[in-house]
Amino acid sequence: MGCQPSKDEDSSDASSSSTGLLNINEASVDELMSLPGIGRRRAEKIVAHRERQGPFHSAEELAEVQGIGQGLAGKVAEHVTFEDDDKPYQFFACLPGPFACCQSTVRCVQGSFGSCFGSGTEEALFFPDDEVKTGLSRLLELLRSARRQLDVAVFSISHKDLAAALLDAHRRGVTVRVLTDDMQAKQDNSLVPTLRRTLPVRMDDNEKMHMHHKFVVIDGATLLSGSLNWTHAAVERGNENLVVSQHPALCAEFTQEFRRLWQLFSEKSGPSTAPVGRFSGEVAVLFFPEPSMTNVQMILEELESARRSIEIAVFTLTLDLLVNALIKKHEAGLRVRIITDNRQAEVPGADAARLSKSGLEVRVDRSWYAMHHKFAVVDQKTIVNGSFNWTAQATKGNQEDAIIFRNYSTLASEFTAEFDRLWNSFQPYH
Repeated sequence: MGCQPSKDEDSSDASSSSTGLLNINEASVDELMSLPGIGRRRAEKIVAHRERQGPFHSAEELAEVQGIGQGLAGKVAEHVTFEDDDKPYQFFACLPGPFACCQSTVRCVQGSFGSCFGSGTEEALFFPDDEVKTGLSRLLELLRSARRQLDVAVFSISHKDLAAALLDAHRRGVTVRVLTDDMQAKQDNSLVPTLRRTLPVRMDDNEKMHMHHKFVVIDGATLLSGSLNWTHAAVERGNENLVVSQHPALCAEFTQEFRRLWQLFSEKSGPSTAPVGRFSGEVAVLFFPEPSMTNVQMILEELESARRSIEIAVFTLTLDLLVNALIKKHEAGLRVRIITDNRQAEVPGADAARLSKSGLEVRVDRSWYAMHHKFAVVDQKTIVNGSFNWTAQATKGNQEDAIIFRNYSTLASEFTAEFDRLWNSFQPYH
């Protein structure tokens, strides 16, 4: 059960500021049309620009919208506020867990469900798990918190405790649906055949491309996403991550992606390619396959925005568009560090050797287990993370996901710490 507004607290219109001005970062198209000189077409362009570029902070930024200009922006500025945190606080009672309220427009209070978790607060779990199985325990706790629905899209499922949690949820009356990869389901240790005897399970039917997601949506209100497959190797031995979020836009986007694939895998109808990504505030969800390369371009733009540093920990690096951007940033004087998997660094087309020869710092693990992360940290404040490897197949063939968390300094610090931990334990490439 996700965060629910307290019934004791009234909530006002999110687009109305405490000063009586219209909050331009919350206003709908219809509300924007009440402003001087703003008709429907301009209002739609304002909303589109806001979703793509993030919140406005000044009249100068508003003037950058096509069809607005400095003169009209100045007039509009007299009737609006540019504060993206201007909306009144709401009170929430939320799931138990070790959360702190940060980067949030939600003021949290202790409620009947324990600790608080407002929108914009993320929790990062890293693997391999510790001796007391802290990460696994937290993941199981989240799955057990489901009261209505569990939508599970995971590439490989062979971990007995995690599979059992889905069956337990079903017995509690939770609606459980599973999307997984057809080839992984044929592996000897796969628990997909066991799940299929009780739960609705759907798979792709392509031996070359993969249903490569690793996400769960709990009751439509909590998202688990990252690189973690549901295997003992991933939980106990691989380098993996899982981010827990209750950001409403993220939950809604991943719920819609699940529905798209659920229909596609059953009826072989509907869109076979993912939609173009967009920003909602400071987050953007990117799904694949997306052959137009628009979603990859959004990742490229984040890399190109770097001013100080880029840290990359990605299992497979073969996508030249992104790799070339790293080389250019290195040549411009930024510190660019790359971690990748030792075996993947040697596959045909891998760019580890080219990066190293170009003078960038590259390190690899030397173990039998996978350095399976797929994340980037830009200027220690922006994260790109998900199931998405930097490959052409991930871009144009697989079902994949990546989230851009822009200006999430707390989350970025956790990923930077994980990067540094691996950097200090791994060896230079060649």
